[in-house]
Amino acid sequence: MLRRYTKWIVVLTTCLSTGLSGCSLKCWKYDDCPDPPAYNESLIAEYAGRGLTIEDPVPNLCEDEDYLAIPESPDNITADNINPESGYWDMSLEEAIRLTLQNSEVMKNLGGVLRTPFAYSTIYDPAIVYTDGRFGEEAALSAFDATFGANAYFEKNDHRVNNFTVGNNGYFQQDLHNYEVNLSKRNATGGLMTLRSVTQYDYNNNPQRIFSAGWDTYVDAELRQPLLQGAGVLYNRIAGPNGEPGFANGVLIARTRTDISLADFEISLRNLVSDVENAYWDLYFAYRDLDVKINARNHVLEVWKNAYANVEANKKSADTEAQAREQYFRFQTDVVNALNGRLVQRTQNNNGSLGGTFNNPGGVRVAERRLRFIIGLTQTNGRLIRPSTEAPVAKVNFDWPDIASEALARRPELRRQKWVIKQNELELLANRNFLKPNLDVIARYRQRGFGPQYWDNNGIPGQQGAVQSLTGNDFGEYQLGVEFNMPIGFRRAHAAVRSSELTVARSKAILEEEEKQVMYGLSNAYAEIKRAYEVMELLFNRREAAFAQEATVRAAYDAGKAPIDLLLEAQRRVIDSSTLFNQARIDYALAIKNVHYEKGSLLEFYQITMAEGPWPQKAYNDALTRDLLKRRAHSDYIINEAVIGQPEKVTETLVAKPHAEPIVPPSKTMPELPSPAEVDAAPMMPTGSLPLLDNPLRTVSSRPGPADQPSDPIVPTANPAAAKPAAPLPSIGQLVPPGNAIPQGSRIQTKQAQPGDSVSFGNEKSREAIWLH
Repeated sequence: MLRRYTKWIVVLTTCLSTGLSGCSLKCWKYDDCPDPPAYNESLIAEYAGRGLTIEDPVPNLCEDEDYLAIPESPDNITADNINPESGYWDMSLEEAIRLTLQNSEVMKNLGGVLRTPFAYSTIYDPAIVYTDGRFGEEAALSAFDATFGANAYFEKNDHRVNNFTVGNNGYFQQDLHNYEVNLSKRNATGGLMTLRSVTQYDYNNNPQRIFSAGWDTYVDAELRQPLLQGAGVLYNRIAGPNGEPGFANGVLIARTRTDISLADFEISLRNLVSDVENAYWDLYFAYRDLDVKINARNHVLEVWKNAYANVEANKKSADTEAQAREQYFRFQTDVVNALNGRLVQRTQNNNGSLGGTFNNPGGVRVAERRLRFIIGLTQTNGRLIRPSTEAPVAKVNFDWPDIASEALARRPELRRQKWVIKQNELELLANRNFLKPNLDVIARYRQRGFGPQYWDNNGIPGQQGAVQSLTGNDFGEYQLGVEFNMPIGFRRAHAAVRSSELTVARSKAILEEEEKQVMYGLSNAYAEIKRAYEVMELLFNRREAAFAQEATVRAAYDAGKAPIDLLLEAQRRVIDSSTLFNQARIDYALAIKNVHYEKGSLLEFYQITMAEGPWPQKAYNDALTRDLLKRRAHSDYIINEAVIGQPEKVTETLVAKPHAEPIVPPSKTMPELPSPAEVDAAPMMPTGSLPLLDNPLRTVSSRPGPADQPSDPIVPTANPAAAKPAAPLPSIGQLVPPGNAIPQGSRIQTKQAQPGDSVSFGNEKSREAIWLH
């Protein structure tokens, strides 16, 4: 009978296999098949490129799309419409850092978040590492959580066997039900405890059965405890119960990962604060540089006017007017660049030094936009940020042994590497455990029950229900055993141990090199303070000498005893010396900041502390319970936990509550900063020497000054400070100086130095701040 249907079975199988295979066998590959169908060009044009079309992800309809508000146009603030009273935002350095911490979720810099977004640290990173479902602390602890399982299976069996004693003359019919409930728990020593309940219902037509239907149930408790490999509290906290050679993911390893992430976050926060201060001093210098260039431009304009008038009166030759004109447009170009700026590299971290070496930022507007970006403000809001904190001029001395010891103890990079070494040492301990063979002891006890009914308390011996038989302790079983196995040679374990030993040696070598680099960077910053202060003194004296030379040459030029090129050269010396002096002040400010950067106290210097955010109520209760249990333990294997910040004192409760307002670091120990100088408007003097701008470095002393200081300081005179552009360029044939008065702007009144007083340097208190814008 089977042979009769063999052909049809083969044909049916072939058809099914061909149909299920789809189009994998294309008939036009063979000569006797027809040609493939022609392509439809319209369909190709319709579907071509759909798989590679650039599309935006579908937004979540449950959430509103959050687009960035477009800021105001940069054209809203120009030299023509700026209000000297309300158009400036006088911002201190402390305020800039405070706003940065409030507005920054990403520890950004101007390097480019768009290029490498995953390379930047955020305020969420430590929490992400802690809650990682694979390698976080909670994930490691979950391996010791109790596991509950339950299953139920229902079977209907109906078949014939070649045995007349089975079923009804070989025809077997059965209803089989299986129910199982189990609870397992892994303990800290590596043992596995299991409690299991199994119930089975069996109804069949086997004539040899005592009851046609029976209930078989049992409850057993099992303990499997490793004695060699995988045993011990320390191993299980390091590697976890599922550890393998070369892979450890216990709670201590997970905790070290969290500590490493906290160190990474502190490093990113410190770099952000350092970059904020770098951008702040860039803007400070940009304003000072603009003041110097505007002042020089206005005075060379006066020289050009006088030269043009002398040429018109045939008192001077035309080349003198051309020299003054060339210098005027040269200085005007410098004013435009100093006001608007060019996109050049700014002062930033890891530029010359880890904390950043000063680099001319290129202009007020560019530096102001950079500071706004790194603070987290909109690019324009109708006002220009103007630094109100003066660059330090007091002499600062650090004790080298103290700051060297402090750097080795407080640098977050060194702390991070120490945590890496601790993690590698823990992994080495875990891998050494795999050099032991597996030796497990097993203990099992089982209590059984059987009956024709699941529950039947009829009192007839041998016919009670399965539950009554179970609770009556009629059938008890136990099992004791030992399991042993080991790989011959322990090749994988030895390789993992050797790799861990090399990793520990490598981490310690890196730590040693990092300590050397810390000392190298700290020594550079320590020496830079002395260099910057000495250069600042020298450039101040050079600027004073340039002012004196320019005044003398101007007087000789007005008397007709000096050529114009000497006067123009003297003015160039004034602008060069003033620019270099302002740059030296920024170098000194950055040198002080870089010492704190190198010795790991920059955040403390600005009173910035890091604190953990609020947790749910249950988390605090669980932490308190674990802490109480830990105190009762005979031995504590938990590594000291890094505490960042101080918890707030809370009364009448053990749980800290979240703050309704953002926490502002206290500022009790910060010195009170001088307020910006008073700004007013005054007409420009038509003639006279370049003014001696007052400066915190310049203080009055009754003692005689050194030989290189002028004996009779020049009395500073009023000067313009307008940032408004000059008049349009005239034609080449009729080029004359602008006839209108120089546009007036805001300026500062400086204190006049008394004649005969000398200039001194040292730890004097800062004088008035000088701001022309």
